[in-house]
Amino acid sequence: MITIYPRLKPLPLLLTGLFFLQAGHAQETQTLQQVTVTGSADGAAVSASGTKTQGGVLDAPQSVSVVTQESLRNRSALTSKDALDYVSSVVAGQGEGRRDEFYIRGFYSLRDTTLDGVRDDTLYSRDLATVEQIEVIKGAAAALYGRGSAGGIINRVSKQPRARQETEITATLGADHERRVSVDAGGAVNEQLNARLIAVYDKGDSYRDVVEHTRKLLAPSVKWALTPDTSLLLQAEVQREDRTPDRGVPSLNGRPVDVDPSTFYGEKYDYTSTDSDMGKAKLEHRFNDRLKLANTLQYSRTDLEGVNTRNRRVNANGTVSRQVTFFPQKQRNLINQTELTYTGNGHAVLVGLELSEQKRDMVTAQTGIAFPVDLFAPQHVLPMPQLSALPVSLNNSFVAKTAALYVQDQIDLAPRWKALAGLRFDRFQQEQTNHLTNVFSERTDNQVSPRAGLVYQPVDGQSWYVNVGRSFSPGGGDLLYTGNTALSQVKPLQTDLQEVGYKQDWMGGRFFTTASLFRIEQRNQLTLDPTDPAGLRQLQVGKQRNQGVELELQGTLWRGGRINAAYTYNDARVVASNDVPNGNRAEMTARHRASLWIDQVIDQSWSAGLGVLLNSNQFALSDNTVRLPGYGRVDAALTYRHKRFDVRFKVNNIGDARFYESAINNVQIQPGAPRSASVTVSTRF
Repeated sequence: MITIYPRLKPLPLLLTGLFFLQAGHAQETQTLQQVTVTGSADGAAVSASGTKTQGGVLDAPQSVSVVTQESLRNRSALTSKDALDYVSSVVAGQGEGRRDEFYIRGFYSLRDTTLDGVRDDTLYSRDLATVEQIEVIKGAAAALYGRGSAGGIINRVSKQPRARQETEITATLGADHERRVSVDAGGAVNEQLNARLIAVYDKGDSYRDVVEHTRKLLAPSVKWALTPDTSLLLQAEVQREDRTPDRGVPSLNGRPVDVDPSTFYGEKYDYTSTDSDMGKAKLEHRFNDRLKLANTLQYSRTDLEGVNTRNRRVNANGTVSRQVTFFPQKQRNLINQTELTYTGNGHAVLVGLELSEQKRDMVTAQTGIAFPVDLFAPQHVLPMPQLSALPVSLNNSFVAKTAALYVQDQIDLAPRWKALAGLRFDRFQQEQTNHLTNVFSERTDNQVSPRAGLVYQPVDGQSWYVNVGRSFSPGGGDLLYTGNTALSQVKPLQTDLQEVGYKQDWMGGRFFTTASLFRIEQRNQLTLDPTDPAGLRQLQVGKQRNQGVELELQGTLWRGGRINAAYTYNDARVVASNDVPNGNRAEMTARHRASLWIDQVIDQSWSAGLGVLLNSNQFALSDNTVRLPGYGRVDAALTYRHKRFDVRFKVNNIGDARFYESAINNVQIQPGAPRSASVTVSTRF
């Protein structure tokens, strides 16, 4: 029997009872803290995400990359992938074309995403219209942000109501029938109340045959100054999206099959429909210049229904075997955080309490009997299967509860020395019910995540730092465990980070550089038990070690030009496994990745941008049997600015390079997009 979750109509997001969860449900909420962004310097944007307290970028013993609103506009970024293409150590995953998915420093980071510091892991693609800037906090971050974050976390900073704001209407026309309109309006309602409303309609096809999408978004927000020292921020997002899931192309003889990038191996009936709502309330009170209290309550829900025809293998007769999967699922997150910050007497102290309850129900109905298609000329002619007739292989309900307490202190040791020490305690409870076997399983872990850093600033504008930390992740997967080993026996993965780095302001702040050396080791990975001939049992003896170098340069050139450059060297290796040979390179991690984007003002009205992205070869999986060749890509932009409107022309992949940018496995590989162009017009009044 298959349970199909109906698509819910838009729900009113009533943000009341701000402290309800804190007072009565002390076991239910885990959150990732609201992040304060302090502004932008000439050389580098400034963010408090690495420490959650105010301070200059030179004071933080950690590598943090920031993609500003200016950069998002100049590059006409429409997706998180577009936004992060030019950030060091960040590589987009395949994501079936329907969700944001990344690798950070060579570790899969599907759920390591936050919104204003609050965990945001409901597995859909968030629209950039509501995003002010994106921050990537590199390395183990569990001391502040909780479970996950082996390679780092991606934090989206949301747009908030402002007293003085122009209304902006933006329209984009692009290749493959891309049509997008967004409206961003707001301002002061009275002296105490500011409001903002963002709306988006986005529809288009794809360079991939059959694939298409439609997205609708409505995001209202208000901010009250209740007293001179107290404010309340209410935000909501309602998003509806229909999209064709895309599993890419298969491989042949150790390489992606040589077909046109448009070649699609699914069917015309493939679809996903995603309904997602989010509501958030943040109350802040400043007792005095040194002491501040903040409480954030966030609720989100996602209901997804979809049918996906996926590649399984290439047959000797030149056909591709496929599998039809029906996968309805729903997720509910309820998260609360309370933080107290104190600054003074050479200390910046942060004390936080996070409580959460996250629920996910998932049904997977599938069959391996899907009509094979020709490897080089697949047809899309099958009718929609009878979904109720498909055998159910998975029907699970999962609940994750977290109660966490953390403390951090940034200390001025001496005029040129600063230290950071942090510690977080998490009580993480997992419960799963297998409705096919009526088996209930659970596990509770009490985890301590420490962090310590030291900063030396020999002269003004320069700092050297060292940073060590530890993170943990659920061993069987976050919010859904489907392994053969009992959940109660699967202990968390442990990730240890060692990092040293150098930061420098140059030429009066015109340029800012960061160089870091990192070593990350993750242990307790699940791997097969060699004594089990059936291959059902697993042992937690696997280990992966990634070590490398990150270099970043941001700055202001002559006549209003700006430069952003990045380079990553990452030696990501499997050092212990019963599944693949030890020493294999980790999946989806190129040894070398470099990028350069330059914006140059031509005159008072015109500016131009040029970007180059280079990526060495990488493997689809850690078995290293399918290699994705290295590639180079060139992008360009031209912008005309007027007092009341902008016109931006963008060309991606000018040279029409053929490349493969990501993979789910060895037979589901995503071809890179060929040359495409778009024009975006923004008007303000």
